[in-house]
Amino acid sequence: MSSGSRRGVTRGYVGGLLLAAVFVAAALLIGTWGLLTLVLQRNPVTSDGVPMWAAPVIVVTVLALLAWALWQQGLVLLRGRRAPAWGHVIAITGGAYLVWCGLGMLAGLSIDETWVSPFAATLAPICAISSLLFWGVLARRVYTDRPVPKWPWERRGEPGPDWATGDENPWNDPRGDDPDSPESPGGPGGQGR
Repeated sequence: MSSGSRRGVTRGYVGGLLLAAVFVAAALLIGTWGLLTLVLQRNPVTSDGVPMWAAPVIVVTVLALLAWALWQQGLVLLRGRRAPAWGHVIAITGGAYLVWCGLGMLAGLSIDETWVSPFAATLAPICAISSLLFWGVLARRVYTDRPVPKWPWERRGEPGPDWATGDENPWNDPRGDDPDSPESPGGPGGQGR
């Protein structure tokens, strides 16, 4: 990171980045829980008498807690702290586990589905990964002079979808090997091969 001045970011940028980090956390959660379900041959919630909506409500609560923690972490970063806010990272990882277990017990989940569940144990690393990803992208944007990353075809001098802005047109074959062209050797007006 450069020691020079910071680049400004808008609330919209931070909000969009926050939303992306929460979506990453949700995707990791769905993928991880799906793999655990396949490996362990059991669902995250198997207790009888628990409302069907209890687990999704608890997961949404965990994701809302993650979003709040990311916003707080973004404020710390924008106030000048360049290192990750480890207190926020640890708080969200522990908080996600405690929210799942506490609200799960209130909803009627068993101990095996809350405190000793492998599904609950995955919440902490997923929230930590999303939090550090959010910090890394926002810190890069604010504290470095590096430009926005570009795909190879967006760079100058690289062939790609932006060919129409240059002088080249890929539909015009410079070699004249188009078989339908009257000028080509194998075309209607040319000699056969």
